[in-house]
Amino acid sequence: MLEKQLHTYMLVHAQQMAEEWLQSRNNEEGSIYSIDASGEVESTLRKQHVKFTTMIADSMFDEYETSPWVKELASQRKNAGVPLIKILQNFNRCREISWRYIQRFADAHPETVQTSHIGLWSLKYNRAFDHVIEIFTHHFHKADDSAKEYHQNRISQMGVPVIPITENIGILPLVGEVDTFRATVIQEQALSKASGLKLQYLIIDLSGVYSLDTMVADELFTVIKELALLGITAIITGIRPEIAQTSIQLGLNFSNVLIFGSLKVALAHLLEPKKKVRI
Repeated sequence: MLEKQLHTYMLVHAQQMAEEWLQSRNNEEGSIYSIDASGEVESTLRKQHVKFTTMIADSMFDEYETSPWVKELASQRKNAGVPLIKILQNFNRCREISWRYIQRFADAHPETVQTSHIGLWSLKYNRAFDHVIEIFTHHFHKADDSAKEYHQNRISQMGVPVIPITENIGILPLVGEVDTFRATVIQEQALSKASGLKLQYLIIDLSGVYSLDTMVADELFTVIKELALLGITAIITGIRPEIAQTSIQLGLNFSNVLIFGSLKVALAHLLEPKKKVRI
């Protein structure tokens, strides 16, 4: 009887818990959890919080299937680009708020609620909460793996476009994000294509790349060294200011690589009959 009353109490106050949770948000710019998020996002979060509170309350006292809804929530959060650590932090805020309401219920019934009740509810509540988090994390990682697999398949299908300009000059234009997987694909395919085309120079144009970390830079340097072993001189063009600044901060050394500000300048230098490229 007492547990049923607590169950009803949590359902009745689910909307109020959601409002308290929404009011506890901070100003995380660009996050769906930001207090400055749009009204539509806030409305969605409110509904999801009420649903979550209801599910936890049901799970405490009855067998309740959580997997389908939690799986859908995990997929939505992944598609929204929310980091898992931020999601878990908000789960904990939900836990704290809803447990305060359980304590308020206990305080409102001092004659009937005993210490043993609090202990049992704590066990059931945390067990239900942890179960939901485990399911959510599992599906979030699965969604993340699927997204990575799709991304990698797309990269593999796109290939590496080594474009021959003359009999001995080719261009490898890179656009977008270059992660370690894509850098590996570039390394493998650039060597075979440049060698197959019998190039003397391969211009690697970075004007469309906006970020570069040490791991990707190491892969790039490896490509340059391996090309040199094949008798192919690698030239880098179009390094953006932000990449140049990041490179200095990370201690990346481009001193042994021939660099030009733009593809146009590099081609003019290579095609000038009276000049020779110096490494």
